[in-house]
Amino acid sequence: MEPGAELMWASEGDAVLATLRVLREPDNRRIGRVATAPDARGRGIAADLMREAIEVLDAEAPGIPILLDAQAHLASWYARFGFVVSGPPFAEDGIPHVPMRRTRLATDRLVLREWTRSDDDRAFLFDMYSRIEVRRYLSGGQVMTERDEVDALLERWQGLSDGILGVRAAETTGGRRLGSVLLKRIPWSAGAGAGRPERIEIGWHFHPDAWGAGYATEAAAALLTLARDHGIRGVIAVTDPANTASAAVAERIGLRPAGETGDFYDTTCTLYLSDDEGC
Repeated sequence: MEPGAELMWASEGDAVLATLRVLREPDNRRIGRVATAPDARGRGIAADLMREAIEVLDAEAPGIPILLDAQAHLASWYARFGFVVSGPPFAEDGIPHVPMRRTRLATDRLVLREWTRSDDDRAFLFDMYSRIEVRRYLSGGQVMTERDEVDALLERWQGLSDGILGVRAAETTGGRRLGSVLLKRIPWSAGAGAGRPERIEIGWHFHPDAWGAGYATEAAAALLTLARDHGIRGVIAVTDPANTASAAVAERIGLRPAGETGDFYDTTCTLYLSDDEGC
């Protein structure tokens, strides 16, 4: 047994019908070794075990990613439980596999989860990022014009996922999509980062239909608390100096303005620091 490992199984009399293994890693949880006896297949037993394992891990470590390595032909089965492909395919014992990841962080009104490549998620992202009022202060105001741009965006976001870092979908507990919330390494401007420690940025992009209800504040506050609970200190936010709405969110979650800076994104931003800022 590896440290932190736990086995779960379903049995009928003395017969074990299905099993899986849970591993507890420093920055993640992991599910593996999912197996069902041949004569017990088709009864939904492995699905019941998966739901039970996810429920245990979500309650034990809210917001911490659950990882697994899926046989490639079973990726759609794991997607039923909220897992998304999180990296390039690989072979294990000659069998094609894909890494997959699932996160879930709940607040009173919201659920923060992984973005998927489902038609509904992709349609929402295109609708949100094709609006000038959303993009006005992002990417130089350039809006999305082609739906393929969503796939490229999701590909970039996939590369940002590392432990609790990544880009999450924010939706209501009823499943209405609202926007994106980010906790990630921030890129330095050219020549600005030499010899300096990496910085972790928190950010939020919300659909105009979700503005004015406090959703961005609620989502960002939950993510900031998660970061602090897991040892990430000195989280920062940057906004366009003209983006007063985003500035208000930064201050509502407890970040303090620290003037303008050209250190990030090769542009001039207003910088917001957390009280535990050490740099």
